[in-house]
Amino acid sequence: MQRILSTVFSFALILTLSCGKASTSIGRPNVILIIIDTLRADHLSCYGYQREISPSLDSLAATGTRWENCQAQAPWTLPSTASIFTGLNARQHGSGRRLDGDHRLHSEVPVIPTIFSDAGYRTCGIFNVVLLNENHGFARGFDYYSCDDLGARRAAISVDEFLRWLESGSDERPFLAVLHFFDVHEPYDPPSPYDKLYFPDDTLEVSYWEITESGWIAHPEHLEHFLSRYDGGITWVDTQLGRLFSELRFRGYEDNTIIMVTADHGEEFLEWGWVGHGGHLYQELVHVPLMVSGPGIPSGEVITETAALFDILPTLISICSIEDTFHFEGVDLFSSDGRNPRAIPSSQLSYRGQMFGETPLAAVVYGRMKGLVTRKVGIDSYYMFDLLNDPHEQAPLESDSLMTELLDYYRATPMLWDPPGVHDLDSSSTRALEDLGYI
Repeated sequence: MQRILSTVFSFALILTLSCGKASTSIGRPNVILIIIDTLRADHLSCYGYQREISPSLDSLAATGTRWENCQAQAPWTLPSTASIFTGLNARQHGSGRRLDGDHRLHSEVPVIPTIFSDAGYRTCGIFNVVLLNENHGFARGFDYYSCDDLGARRAAISVDEFLRWLESGSDERPFLAVLHFFDVHEPYDPPSPYDKLYFPDDTLEVSYWEITESGWIAHPEHLEHFLSRYDGGITWVDTQLGRLFSELRFRGYEDNTIIMVTADHGEEFLEWGWVGHGGHLYQELVHVPLMVSGPGIPSGEVITETAALFDILPTLISICSIEDTFHFEGVDLFSSDGRNPRAIPSSQLSYRGQMFGETPLAAVVYGRMKGLVTRKVGIDSYYMFDLLNDPHEQAPLESDSLMTELLDYYRATPMLWDPPGVHDLDSSSTRALEDLGYI
């Protein structure tokens, strides 16, 4: 079954998106930005995963450009997606969790939908978690916006909703669509047959890790069950993306549509004795996929220079020839700035994490090196990892002066925007946050 899926969707997508160097003379391109919640890069086949689970995304990468190393700016949804929307790092946009609770996107910061709308685009946003709803500031600038706070809307329904919107009017303006898929996130419950696609003899029916009252993982022996369901969720979403790409070709959008795919953060599966996301800054949580295909995009290129989620917005406005009058921390990834070494920071935990008994405060990737600063009993400690020779961060090195300076510089970055806290959540939103483990 796996080989059949791979063959069918790879062939369909190659036909669909073989326009890697097509002309953009017919006008500004349409843009579809796809955010797959909780998708770590190393679980995609095009990033070397041992299972062939993502044929549609693999084909998209093959017909476009893929970044081998893209760093998320936070290990959970709200601040990381805010970096995608604003082109700023987590310190600058200020959204996320602080001492007094969650803080939304600032109501005046320029974001992807407002920038594209002001440039003459019609805009569509379809989201699937409470953290990206209107109360958190993510609806602003969209002509059409919907959000399933509970994350229960399947990928197939989101794809259908977008296709209905696409054909709902006769507006000839180009469009921007931001599509957020939640199916890979816990609970790990992809529809049949994807729930047992990679573990057909599995007899467990649980979708959540069980945590004891003392805070330990109750059944670490269930790892294969949850990994197979996580991978099944990826294949399920990949299948629906294959259907979306085929529909775009059938409806005549392939010659002038940019498709970019990324994730807000990854997921931890006992690599550090814990599961889920939000409490660490290891690569399992902040190394995310990034790929783009469409007219004018180099085909089959793999870029090894480190990219960041805050590069997405400046890259897209450059591709679409939108005048850049904004301040971004990110850069156009196809410019010379995107090929130069840069310090790429991550921070903003959603809850207290542990690293050697310490709380991680910030991380910076610079070239092949990654620095971490942690705190224990009020004392800060600095570590460094050689990601080329130690990609799993098992051999911490003493931080050199440059990495220490980069970490301190990031931590001292002032907020450009100081958004208000998220208050007066209704009972359903509060319940959704509780169910998802954010409260």
